[in-house]
Amino acid sequence: MHIFQKTFLAVSLLAGLVCSTAYAADMARETLPNGMRVVVVRNPLAPAVSVQLTYMVGSAEAPKGFPGTAHALEHMMFRGTPSLSGDQLLTVMGTLGDQFNAFTQTDLTRYHCLIPAQDLDVVLHMEADRMQHLSLDAGEWAKERGAIEQEVSRDFSNPRYKAEDQLLPVLFAHSSYDHTPLGTRSSFEATDVKLLRDFYTKWYVPNNAVLVIVGDVDPAATLKKVGRIFGSIPARPLPERPPIPVGAVVPQALTVQTNYAVDSVALLWRGPSLRDKDGPAAAVLDAVLSSRRGPLYPLVLQHKVLAAGLNVDRNIYTGTIEASLTIPKGGDTKAALALLKATLDDIRTKGVSSDVVEGMKKRWLASKDFEKNSILDLGDLWSGAVTAENTDSPDASFDRYAKVTVQDVNAVARKLLDPEHGVAMTMLASDHGKPPAGQGFGGSESFAGQGSATGPLPDWAQPVRNVPAPPVYTVPDADFTLPNGLRVVVRTKHVSPTVFLFGHIKSNENIQAPAGKEGVGALTAQLFPFGSVTRDRETLEKSLDDLAANAGGGVNFSVSGRTQDFDAALAILADLELHPAFPQYAFDLTRQNMIRVKAGVEQTPGYRLQQTITKTLYPADSPALRVQSVKSLSGLTREDVLSYYQSVYRPDMTTIEVVGDISVEEARRKITTAFGEWKAIGPKPDVDLAAIPFNPVPPVQSVSDPVRSQDVVIMAQINAHGWNDPQRYDMTLADIMLTHGFDSRLYQDLRVRTGYVYTVNSQLALQKNFGNYLFAFGADPASVKAARQHVVQDLQTMVEKPVPVEELARARAHMIRGMILSNAVVTAPSRLDEALMSHGLGWEHLNDAAKAFQAATPESVQAALKNYVRPDGFATFVLGPTPSGLN
Repeated sequence: MHIFQKTFLAVSLLAGLVCSTAYAADMARETLPNGMRVVVVRNPLAPAVSVQLTYMVGSAEAPKGFPGTAHALEHMMFRGTPSLSGDQLLTVMGTLGDQFNAFTQTDLTRYHCLIPAQDLDVVLHMEADRMQHLSLDAGEWAKERGAIEQEVSRDFSNPRYKAEDQLLPVLFAHSSYDHTPLGTRSSFEATDVKLLRDFYTKWYVPNNAVLVIVGDVDPAATLKKVGRIFGSIPARPLPERPPIPVGAVVPQALTVQTNYAVDSVALLWRGPSLRDKDGPAAAVLDAVLSSRRGPLYPLVLQHKVLAAGLNVDRNIYTGTIEASLTIPKGGDTKAALALLKATLDDIRTKGVSSDVVEGMKKRWLASKDFEKNSILDLGDLWSGAVTAENTDSPDASFDRYAKVTVQDVNAVARKLLDPEHGVAMTMLASDHGKPPAGQGFGGSESFAGQGSATGPLPDWAQPVRNVPAPPVYTVPDADFTLPNGLRVVVRTKHVSPTVFLFGHIKSNENIQAPAGKEGVGALTAQLFPFGSVTRDRETLEKSLDDLAANAGGGVNFSVSGRTQDFDAALAILADLELHPAFPQYAFDLTRQNMIRVKAGVEQTPGYRLQQTITKTLYPADSPALRVQSVKSLSGLTREDVLSYYQSVYRPDMTTIEVVGDISVEEARRKITTAFGEWKAIGPKPDVDLAAIPFNPVPPVQSVSDPVRSQDVVIMAQINAHGWNDPQRYDMTLADIMLTHGFDSRLYQDLRVRTGYVYTVNSQLALQKNFGNYLFAFGADPASVKAARQHVVQDLQTMVEKPVPVEELARARAHMIRGMILSNAVVTAPSRLDEALMSHGLGWEHLNDAAKAFQAATPESVQAALKNYVRPDGFATFVLGPTPSGLN
């Protein structure tokens, strides 16, 4: 269990920091006279555009004593300007599709969105307006401060953040990097708009900004447009940046109490930055040691640990490295730390395998063929390259990594992984943790929704009212069924020389597992990585590395690879899915680890909460109440796995979709060859849960969690409406108006106006014979009662009174633009296809949905909400300190 999140996961880094030189002919770049750097890259995958505006300033530049200043200003960037109020700004964002986000790191702050291409002008004007004319009103800051403090409370209820709180002052002592970007409650309470305005004036200037635009645009024309909109903004001299940390780290031992199911030990060091010469080699070392072919994984195979890995986290000027081992709760952490040190010493002495290094680099090189498959991902690549890495393009970044040798990797391992000079961190699963006291750590924001605009929009924002026509969902290029009952769908897309296959076996372990064998389905799925009858684990992993392909078996199986390698990759997948080995050693190892983890899980507050929710919502005889336990796992045998596989893994319950650079004829021939001999045994099972009656609402149920200072609150109820219910479209629109966006009804009531919560979410989940609807939010115990009342009151208002026509129009625009944006990923239609097929719905369903959204009226939305929701019928569950006055 890593203490840090990776800046780039090992494999995604290898698949990410690359860019095909073909883009050089379809892009434009310029540094405007005011110093603003602009990059525009064309990708016509869908009529959509990714816009990413990065300011090269972060928490490291915050004034002393005010560590969250950059983060606070990021929040205030969504509170409006004199020409566009906060409510108007959020209305514009929500209408454009609700995909506006921002995040603050140590050395940069980025505002990014994915929008329909027709709306680019609006977003460019909006960003130029915010760059020059941010309001920074004291009253607005007073409101936003409450929301930030809830974010503090939420994040510091996470043990990982508590660990980081202890760690950063050790690794980066006496520097501007000794804290995370969020800030603290005490610093926010002392922050005023004068401090925020000073920070904004110093750093939010065009000569400190980089704008990256990727999508269905003309690069040259777009570059001229950017010049017209941003070119008149004056540059200003930039302040001196803080010095990079120097001096040796003083090794010491730190301990954190957690609410996790397992214990872990780690050694941490200060590491190379994104711009450091050792950075690429450290990233490859990360990939190698995180690989199942690397020298850490044998510790798992030898039953010594549950998991082992390396995590290299790199920022612009600083970095961290973490080597960690995960062990069962209550294990010998001292022995585990000694094992970690001995293993690292062995790696430093012997080095890593050149074959594994080359395997990672093959994946890296192949990733150049995948990068056109997502507009948003391509935007991320370019933004990361030209800002964080300070290179001309992802090509330049790739060149640095392509030159890494095994000698470079081993040299970095010897230099960085010194066991005697690392900071030791032990994370103990415990029921005796102490709640935090007023500090916290942050993450990303999502700002958009369905708020009401006050006053007329400026002329440049008026085009948001021009709602585009919904996309037409096209039927697949082929839809056929093999004689064995396997359904195959093909979508030919010559976007890049890559092919994807997604397979799904409709199943339900709660129904299909024999009595007393709970957990057999999960255990079966975990055994596929150990190989087939013809390819053992090592051979399987090396074969995939050699092809730079990804493949995995199970009830959800898949393979992806370059067009030239797809035949070989498909053969590996079919062999794995149809002839898994399930070797005895793998069964013994996996079952043992599942038992050890489950023993810890059963003691966690989160597990107790989930069990409480399930037992409350479902009737006593429902298969949904079946759960794996230490007892059921202990009784499983390899023969149980073989029997489960034979009964559940069958072609007549399976759908396969192939999407990418492949013709229908090729796909038909290849899938028939690979899966045509697959046979089903016995009659097809019914795997859908039966309808569930409404249960009387129980008293509020609370589960204590001593680690948390902020409560997690779940409000849930069952309804009788399945995925074929005709009112589901109107209910979807109602749900959008309630929580989908920063200016939706509940966000406005619970965050903007009251500061009770930082986020509030909802989920409308439909199965065949019933559905459920839930709300989730985090709040301090003293605010839970009032926040819960707001949810009930807002629901009751929408049930009793039709929604305003204008609000419905914005929700409709939100949905239609969202449908357009969903096509900005080449595999998106295949995911929709799989959902339609698994639900037994026809290809016309999504076009019918678009028509239904357009035909919805305030009265139809009100009627749907009446049928779906009982405002006073939600069961309420609380995780954390027990709030008072709820029942």
